[in-house]
Amino acid sequence: MMQYFNCFTILCMIWLTALNLFVNADNQIGTITKQPNTPIPVNINVPSGNCFEFLLYGFGVQIYQCVTNGSSTQWSLVGPDAYLINDIKSGKFTPQYEVAHHYYQKTPVNDGKITWQSIISEDTSLVITKLIAQSPSPDGSENIAWLKTQTTSNQGKGAFENITYVLRINSKGGVAPPLAQCGTYQNGTLYSSNYTTEYWYFSKNC
Repeated sequence: MMQYFNCFTILCMIWLTALNLFVNADNQIGTITKQPNTPIPVNINVPSGNCFEFLLYGFGVQIYQCVTNGSSTQWSLVGPDAYLINDIKSGKFTPQYEVAHHYYQKTPVNDGKITWQSIISEDTSLVITKLIAQSPSPDGSENIAWLKTQTTSNQGKGAFENITYVLRINSKGGVAPPLAQCGTYQNGTLYSSNYTTEYWYFSKNC
């Protein structure tokens, strides 16, 4: 009986360990801490005194709304809904590897609403930023612009608690449909445009 109990206990421990790895293979945020050599447009460079902390890879959607005002129509950005992983080379865009959620605050915080929030239990941090500058993607107009955002609020403890600037770099996809198509949709219709990108995080911890 004791031998059976010990074997059962060991099997349960192995199963629980495997389950934990499946639920979240990464238990930290920011494993790539060396800044890539990607050329950055001058207007979205971060100010001196801010140093590269880490990058995350994002996959999700940019959500647009068709807005009609009289005879004019336009696509208005509602916000992103994306999840982030540490390293595209060793992970996949699945819940097992996701470490953060990217979205907009419903109510601006100190004029900022662009948010990245940890979704791992060991990290309670989030950072909220506002748009400072943007530059067209060098890879073509079918890709959303590269951005520089500045922090308006840090909350919690963890990877995002000291972040001062966030850049969106190497974006692919994510643009709104052609303007002419907006008129074919009912006013208020939402459209989700898939995109991938890199988010670079900076702090004053130089």
